[in-house]
Amino acid sequence: MSYYYSFYCGIQTPDGIVKPWGPFNANGEINPIISRSASFASDLHNDFYTLDEDKMSEELHKYFDYEDWNGNKRCDVKYLPYEELPTKSYLKEGYFLIGDIKDWESGLNSWDFDGFYNMISPTIYAEKVRQETQFGKNPTHVDEDGEIVGEPNASDYMFYVIPDYSSKEYEAEVIRLAFNMLEDYNLPKGTKYVVLEIEG
Repeated sequence: MSYYYSFYCGIQTPDGIVKPWGPFNANGEINPIISRSASFASDLHNDFYTLDEDKMSEELHKYFDYEDWNGNKRCDVKYLPYEELPTKSYLKEGYFLIGDIKDWESGLNSWDFDGFYNMISPTIYAEKVRQETQFGKNPTHVDEDGEIVGEPNASDYMFYVIPDYSSKEYEAEVIRLAFNMLEDYNLPKGTKYVVLEIEG
């Protein structure tokens, strides 16, 4: 059975009470902004705080209450102030293998694309260039499967920028887009946006 982390929009009233803010579908059901299984989720969920019962609104109980194994009602919602979301870019830049980039640009840029493990920094790339210029290309050998293998050369890499869809920065960006969509300038003064998280 999969374990999921799901994120929602919420607001915190001036007196500290937390309410769900959306998004809702046409049937009035709340939907997660993003929901990921533990196998694919980042560690963003570790940044969230436990929400005390006295800060939970009736609306929060309405949408997030559930029965545990013993038949008891529970509402295990966590929260994170909107301004505490990560702000760094989910775009990663560096030197990547040209073959991997070709695969990516040929239509393999799906969620389960595995081609970008071999990234090096500009410093390492510069050293590879120096060594290749001074000593020539790296030696190769034939492995037990008959494949020609060896350390990649500087000439096997190129500078590239990729989206890191498995990062907390990407999840934060998706969450911010949802809040931008639901933004309301008529909320009472002192109301704050909070991200809600449930898991299980």
